[in-house]
Order: sequence, then C-alpha cells, then structure tokens
Amino acid sequence: METVRELILDCIEALLLLGIFEALYDRKGFIQNNKFKTALFCILYIFSNYLGTFYVSKVYHTLIVSIFSVLILTLVTKSRILFSSIIFFLFIIVVSITESIVEIIEILIFNINLNEIFFNSKYLYIFLVSTKLLQILIVFLIIKKNKYFAKFRLFQDDSILFSNLIIQIGIFSIFIFSINFGIFHIKNTRIYNIIIFSIYFLFLIFELKELKEYHRIVNTEAKYKIQENQIKNMTEIIRIIRQEKHDFANHINVIWGLCLLNKEDTVEKIKNYVSGISDSVHSSFKFIETGNDYLNGLISIKNNYAANNNIAFDIFIEEPFSSLKINENELISIVSNLIDNAFESFQIKSDIKNKEISMCTFIEDNKFYIEIGDNGDMIPKNIQDKIFQRGFSTKISQSSDHGFGLYITKQLVEKNNGRIFLESNPESTTFSVEFKMEELDNE
Repeated sequence: METVRELILDCIEALLLLGIFEALYDRKGFIQNNKFKTALFCILYIFSNYLGTFYVSKVYHTLIVSIFSVLILTLVTKSRILFSSIIFFLFIIVVSITESIVEIIEILIFNINLNEIFFNSKYLYIFLVSTKLLQILIVFLIIKKNKYFAKFRLFQDDSILFSNLIIQIGIFSIFIFSINFGIFHIKNTRIYNIIIFSIYFLFLIFELKELKEYHRIVNTEAKYKIQENQIKNMTEIIRIIRQEKHDFANHINVIWGLCLLNKEDTVEKIKNYVSGISDSVHSSFKFIETGNDYLNGLISIKNNYAANNNIAFDIFIEEPFSSLKINENELISIVSNLIDNAFESFQIKSDIKNKEISMCTFIEDNKFYIEIGDNGDMIPKNIQDKIFQRGFSTKISQSSDHGFGLYITKQLVEKNNGRIFLESNPESTTFSVEFKMEELDNE
C-alpha cells in the first residue's frame, strides 16, 4: 500500500514539475504534444524518487532526488541545466510553502508534533491530500498566469538577479526539508518545528523585499537602456550628417576647382557635373515623426539603412505612438525586432529586384495596430506556428542569438495585454501587433 501511494504521489509531482516547465519555458502543450517524453520523464522521476524514498536516508533524500530531477528534466526536455535548475527550484518553492503551511496548520489544530504527521496514518493522509490539492491549484494558476512570469524573463541573461533569487529560496527550502526529516528522534519537537517554519517564512519575507529591490533595479536599467538607445541613434544621425557634409564639401570643391580653371567650357562642365550628381546630392536621411521621441531616431536610422541598401521603406503613421501607454524600452524592442526581421528576410532571398518594407499604425475598434510587412520570402505554412517559439529560427546561419527576436517580441506584446499575428503568402509577409486601448489606458 505504501509503495502504491508513493508511486501515485511521485507521478503527480512529475506532472506538476512538467506543468511549471511548460508554463515558464513557453512550451505550451508540451505535455499533450509530447506524450512519449512526458511518460519517460514520469517513469524516470518516479524511479529516482522511489529509490530515494526507500533506500536513502531521509536526511539526504531531498538533496539526492533534487539532483536527479534536474538532470532528468534537462535530458528529457533538452533544456540547459541552468534553466532546468530554475524551474525545479521554483517547483521546490511551491512544494515547500504548501507543505509548510499544511504542517503548521495540522500541528496547531491537532496539537501534535511534526513526526506524528508522518507516523500517524490519519494525519499523514490529511497532509498528503491537502498539500497535493494546494500544489495542483498553484501550478494551475502558474499555467494560466504565465504572462505575468514572462515579464521577469527568467531565462534571459539580464534577469540573472531574479533567477538567483529563485535558486536561493529553493536551496534554503531543501535545507529546511533536510532538517525536518532529520529530527524525528527528538521527543518534543512541536516548538522546534514552529521555530524552523518561522525562520523559513522570515527568509521568504526577506527575499520578497529583495524582489522589490530587483524591480527597482530593472526599472532603472530600463530607463538607462532607453537613454542608451537614444544616444546610439543620435550618434548614428550625427555620423550620417557628417558623411553627407563631407560629400557636399567634395562636390563644392569640384565645382570651385572648375571655376578657378576658368576655361571656355567651364559653365558647360559645371552644368554637366551638377546634372550627373543631381540624383544623389539630396540627403538620404529623413526625420520620421512617430509621436515618440525615441522611435523617431530609431525609425529614421532604419529608413537610412533601407535607402543605403536599395530597399523602399514606406512609413505611414496614421496614429502616433503617443497614444500607447507602454514601457518605452519595450516598445522600442517590439518595433526594432519586427523591422530587423523584415530586413533579414531579404538576406535569405537576395535576388528580389524591388525590395519593399512597410510600416503603419492605426486605430480600429478601439484597438491600436502596428503592422510591419515586407515582400521577402514567404514563411512556409508548416513553420508559421513555430515562428514565435523560443530558439526557433529560419536563418541559414544558426548562431546562438538566433531564434529569440520574435520570441522576445511575443513575450513583450503579451505582457502589455496585446496580441501579435503573422500573415505570410508568396507576395508579402506581415506582422500585426494589436493593443486594446481601454486596457492600456487603465494601467
């Protein structure tokens, strides 16, 4: 009976861990679409837990099982071991908090010690049923509210502080587990249990304060990134102006030299020279007014890049970006990634004679739309559903940074209560971003 119970509990835990992986790693439908991997993970997880439960000392059980669980998750899901560790430690936090709460409630209500919970079948079944139901509820909420966790960008290099926070709490949770399992020989443990749990929750409160500090740092970094982008744009604008000033100076020097020669055909030569450069003497730099100072510089630079690469860049700002109440750094990332993706489509299909990129904004049905399209290669139907997945890329050169632009864009759009759509056919490919105006106005 005890063996059957452990197998059922371990199976539930395995599915809960995969549920957290599916939600945080943006692998929606992983359990449903990967039945073999799900079954394999459950079998390996159950096997390691079974051996740990019956053949390893209670003091070391949690530590050993934790190591095996991270390795199994990494192997089956083919994720990085660091990412698997973050997911597992978040799972441990959920387990430790739910079990600690239920244990405290049972200790206070039934006036018992911690060891009685595990050695008395009545109290044990109350504990197991209560904790598993609570854990299932929490994981269900994590899956439903995964957009909230997306803003922490757990698996991005610039979010290492929050990832470390999860790992710290997870390690401390394992430590608490090990201590509690090692005190069964103590006769009167009630007060000791309460002290241990109190320390644990005080630690959680302290870490939550650290989380607030993390939010402050993230907001500060976001402001600096906006300023950094603006400085880069201004630097590029100054470089373009200097280059064009240099070109104008060269043309003027040529004309001045012809004047100094003062030959009979000087006027005719100057006329022919000016006619020859008339198509290129105008400025290639155009200032684009978007309603957002930071985007003005960004899109103006992108427009200049398009002009220098013989790409027609048509921009129609029917509704200014000032209508959007959205983090400016995130807005820049969304627009920049989509425009860069359009430019990159021509690297794959470089034989297009008339390369075109279009960008427009408008409001329809109280929704703000950003549409960015190109006439590059069509995105095949069989990969259109995968285009926003983490790490997926259609680029020939699969470098380490490919496959994250559209994934990050989707995360940022959904974080701001928006949706992103793709429409691709042989003539054009268009990405549409939709924001509900009333939701943004209420923020």
